[in-house]
Amino acid sequence: MSDTPVTAAEDHRAGWFELFFDLVFVVTVSVLAHGLHGDPGPGDFGTFLVLFFPAWWAWANLMVTVNVFGSANPRTQAMLLAAMPALGLMAAAAPEGLGSRAWAYALGAAWVRLMAFFIWWSRARRSDNPLPVWRPVMYCLVPAAVWALSAAVPSPQRFVLWGLAIALEALLLTVRSGMTSGFYDEMTIDHLVERIGLFVVIVLGESVFTVVVTLEENFTKAGGLAAVFGFVVVAELAMIFFVWGTANAARGLERAMGSGATGAVRDTVMYLPFVLVSGITVIAAALGTAVAEPNHHLPVGARWALCGGVLAFYTANAAISLRYGDGVGTVARWYVPCLVLTPAALLTACVTLPAWGAVAVAAGLVFLLAKLSKWGRRRQGASGTA
Repeated sequence: MSDTPVTAAEDHRAGWFELFFDLVFVVTVSVLAHGLHGDPGPGDFGTFLVLFFPAWWAWANLMVTVNVFGSANPRTQAMLLAAMPALGLMAAAAPEGLGSRAWAYALGAAWVRLMAFFIWWSRARRSDNPLPVWRPVMYCLVPAAVWALSAAVPSPQRFVLWGLAIALEALLLTVRSGMTSGFYDEMTIDHLVERIGLFVVIVLGESVFTVVVTLEENFTKAGGLAAVFGFVVVAELAMIFFVWGTANAARGLERAMGSGATGAVRDTVMYLPFVLVSGITVIAAALGTAVAEPNHHLPVGARWALCGGVLAFYTANAAISLRYGDGVGTVARWYVPCLVLTPAALLTACVTLPAWGAVAVAAGLVFLLAKLSKWGRRRQGASGTA
């Protein structure tokens, strides 16, 4: 089997192996989102973020690996298949991922990194490789060992090791020693945009699934209203992301790679999408709660989920747009109204209106922000600014 990377011209689309691989994340998102239904407290939100980020981080690293090596590469396909049980183990352990099953979650994370190490190690041994041998060792093998060690360490020390493992990887992403420009030249923009888009589809699908299943269990007129308005919220978020977000991402990544702004590539591929998908996930949990009890006020935790999710989604989009070089004025046209109207209108609606009414206000807010975003981008295009 050849380990020669597949170039952008040869393989720039997501392969069926990647789509099959993403099935694991359908389960992961569903399991983690379940803990946010009802009236989640700070501990529930913290648990979600602590367990979701390592899963996202593993997915993002594997995505970049496939991007460089190509989805048609037999080694890549073998890596994805070998990593699926590990991610499945993390998903199965997630309900008690900070408790009795934390050891299993840690072993799953170690397993994923070990699979990535094997393919990067094979590349590092090539004479024409732009990466030194120490990088796959420090970025994949050492974190794998730390995750595996944490499985045998009691809490809370185990979680310190988790943080150290991820911090090491994040630190190495900022170190360009041994990273020649040729490495970034091998990355394919279309594939990165498509893969992140498919992950967002998974999260949006969880939102629709939550609304429909909850309505089936609570089939009332008010529940139907909450479900319809909830669907509008999800549809508008999808439209914002796929109609404007992906096109902006493609242009932004092209500019960043062309100018050598690897930090912008790193931030908008590895970090900021996590904020965006986390926002959609907590919104989905709030929508499920609203459909389940449409005639009652949303519980405090669900209010924070709905309002915080909207803020997270638009904050991530604003940060991504700025990192891609969009003008501050263009972004401010829709982001400032989001910052003002979310607490002033949406949070007020959550406190004063029944749940279905609060979701109706959320639908109106998201619709308004979509129109403002479209107007801002049209003005940007008319002015000729980047």
